[in-house]
Amino acid sequence: MARRAIDRARRFTAGAVRVLPRRVRAELQRALATGDAAASGNTYERLYDAQGRAMAPASSIGAGDFDLIGRKELGLLLMEHLRSTDTLVDLGCGTGRLAVHAIPTLAGGHYVGIDIAQSMLDHARALIDTRHPSPPCRVTWQQQRDDTFQLPDASADMMCAFSVFTHMEHEDTFRYLVSARRVVRPGGRFLFSCLPMSLAAARDIFRESASRTLAERWATVRNVTTTPEMMETLATMAGWTVRGWYAGDARVIETPGESDRLSLGQSTCVLERPTDAR
Repeated sequence: MARRAIDRARRFTAGAVRVLPRRVRAELQRALATGDAAASGNTYERLYDAQGRAMAPASSIGAGDFDLIGRKELGLLLMEHLRSTDTLVDLGCGTGRLAVHAIPTLAGGHYVGIDIAQSMLDHARALIDTRHPSPPCRVTWQQQRDDTFQLPDASADMMCAFSVFTHMEHEDTFRYLVSARRVVRPGGRFLFSCLPMSLAAARDIFRESASRTLAERWATVRNVTTTPEMMETLATMAGWTVRGWYAGDARVIETPGESDRLSLGQSTCVLERPTDAR
């Protein structure tokens, strides 16, 4: 039953979720036990860094088509009016899945890639150096170990967090939302993806997670399910205005390079910082 749930979730989400095979889990547990992962830092840093070291760059942030998922994410940002001259903050940039498509789009803008795992940032930087040796925009990479952004107030036009809050407890999601509000300019937007229980795949992921003990669930990067109501409440408490949702199973994304509209797998919430925010 659990194996069927994992397989169904993997197919449905097209790689948007880290559902790890048992062999990979074992490799990550060995990396953590032997100190291959960062010895210092918080739980998230240790888990993500171990995953970045143990797995190939294109799969350490999730199975599926690395290129296509990145283009879907860019499509969502463009649908929310990302402009070429904007400053885009990519929270949880991973190994560069979105960056490789967003950077060419930001001619005259600024791309800021942030991740908690140095191993993933190293892969992202190497990918961009290879694919875009002369980028048309300013590019900045930052390792951020907690919810404290190393960016000026109101310096970002848009921020995104794809497949980030899917691996984070709700209390920490709230902390990041509070901090992100300072960084995004009034009127700017923040898009994040999550796994609401309204999605059949999310329910399968929940059942699989529930079959493991607490220690087992936090032995590797885990998937955290939620509800739209919960995420909207957290966002509102953090001072954001909720503008809407793109359902994870709805084929609505205008994806660069694709003739048909596609779905992401995870649902995406669109937030806006109020214009009267201080």
